[in-house]
Amino acid sequence: MDERRKYQRFQVKEKTSFVMNPEWPASGELVDIGNGGLAFNYASDHEWACSEDNNGMIFGSHDSCLTDMPMRVVADWPMAKENGESRPGIRRRCLKFGALSDEQKFLLECFIWINGVCEC
Repeated sequence: MDERRKYQRFQVKEKTSFVMNPEWPASGELVDIGNGGLAFNYASDHEWACSEDNNGMIFGSHDSCLTDMPMRVVADWPMAKENGESRPGIRRRCLKFGALSDEQKFLLECFIWINGVCEC
């Protein structure tokens, strides 16, 4: 686990999971998720604008969906290939969850169980 993170992140099982926000021009493909936040890739030549705190939606397999999830951007960068060259038009964005209600925490745990890959 990354030393900077309070919570473990889990890779997603299928590439059908994605993240949406009304301020973004398109959706992003979910890469990993945990109780503290998530990361996703998106296609763009530039960083998407985003206000400080925002609510977004996260969709996964088996009709799993999280709505009105408070989150804020903590990092955004262009992706690099394995040989160090950039991948034109592909970026990664990392989001940290804001204060979640008990119901949102429960639904997030269920979403992770359904969509996450456990390294047991």
